[in-house]
Amino acid sequence: MSTTESSPAETESHALLPIRSVSQITGVNPITLRAWERRYDLIRPTRTPAGHRLYSQADIRTIQRIQELAESGMGFAQIASLLEQEGSDTSGESRESAPTMARHAPVSPPRSLLDRVMRAAIDLDPSELRTAEATALMWLTPEGYLREVLIEALAQLEARTAWPDRDLGLVWLAEYIKGRAEWVADAPGRAAAPVVVIDNLVPGRPFSAGGLRLFTALHDDQFHVRLLPTGLTEAQRTQMARRWGARAWIRLDTTRPENPVSSAAGAPVFWCDLPLLEPEDSNQAVDFMQRWRELVEKDIQHCREQVAEALGRPAPAPAQPA
Repeated sequence: MSTTESSPAETESHALLPIRSVSQITGVNPITLRAWERRYDLIRPTRTPAGHRLYSQADIRTIQRIQELAESGMGFAQIASLLEQEGSDTSGESRESAPTMARHAPVSPPRSLLDRVMRAAIDLDPSELRTAEATALMWLTPEGYLREVLIEALAQLEARTAWPDRDLGLVWLAEYIKGRAEWVADAPGRAAAPVVVIDNLVPGRPFSAGGLRLFTALHDDQFHVRLLPTGLTEAQRTQMARRWGARAWIRLDTTRPENPVSSAAGAPVFWCDLPLLEPEDSNQAVDFMQRWRELVEKDIQHCREQVAEALGRPAPAPAQPA
């Protein structure tokens, strides 16, 4: 071989990728990648003169190894120790001979995440909920965690007919999810998007899984979605919507008033009658999720179309079935 040729190992070592590309390849969001580096020293990407991270193929294999170990339930301190032991064998032969993971397929969150969130709500356990969130964000973006884990967990809990402190647990989890939805809503790049306010008017109830699903649908439609606090007077809600510069105001209720207002705070008002599909017995609970998806998604699509038309947007495509 000519002295000017590069070996495969040398070529690979120069194939450096930015953090966004690595996130797409591995399915681990950039926030988690930075945390693995800063908090746990699990990965050590190189830096450009401007300070941007660059990852080698070896770094990507390490990330995939961390995913594998974390999914098995191993803690980060143990993962760091194991990676150090594996790194002592730097020949690379054992690692290269191991089966190669799919590098471009998104990584699905473990099924246990749903169970952990549901169990945390049943037990009213904030510590377990924080642990589930930390695990989820190793696999999912904040949007994915909100949609695929939190709202789904709330929907499945709403389908249950009886468990201790059911109403309290639903309120507690719904309020937590609402906070996470507001976190997602304030992601960079949304400040200039038209503001759509969602107002929950169901008496004595927090935002339901259907109402929170409407939030994610409008967020996907590239609106800056705001959730009004519950318990405010009409004047307070109007003032808050005006301060936010609302371009559309959605009011959630199970029954529409006889003379509903059509505009408030300078924004058109839309009434979205999302049904609360609470099964009366365990037999009804069997098909609850299918009924929820069919009826609520139909109402959500109608609401999306109304908002899009009012703001001069193209009609949104219906959500794909789960």
